[in-house]
Amino acid sequence: MAEDTTAPVTDKDRRLRQAELAISHVLRGGVVLSAAIILLGVVWFYLQMAITGHATLTYPHTVLEVAQELTQGDPLALVALGLLILLLTPILRVAISIIIFALERDWLYTVITLIVLLILLVSLLLGRGGA
Repeated sequence: MAEDTTAPVTDKDRRLRQAELAISHVLRGGVVLSAAIILLGVVWFYLQMAITGHATLTYPHTVLEVAQELTQGDPLALVALGLLILLLTPILRVAISIIIFALERDWLYTVITLIVLLILLVSLLLGRGGA
């Protein structure tokens, strides 16, 4: 008879699995949501072009412009919103990781991940596009 060599599942193992699942849901959800919003914006753009014969060709470059042009019904602003969500998805993943590490009382990784989040936020806020 073969012996069972599997280790018993501990509470820490269960928490780690739940954390991995939460992170995977955030990443998958962010990608699916952004893809759906981008697709909706592209379809809206071409419908607008087919109905009116022309479409807006100004693309919003800031979050404020995206918000303003969304209120005006600009389909390219919807595409930009989808891209913003796609950009923010990994940042949200890092933020969730901070919470998970803190709940596990793994202070070293909590601090390291917090530094990574700060670097991401600073680069996002200070970065300049080439457009």
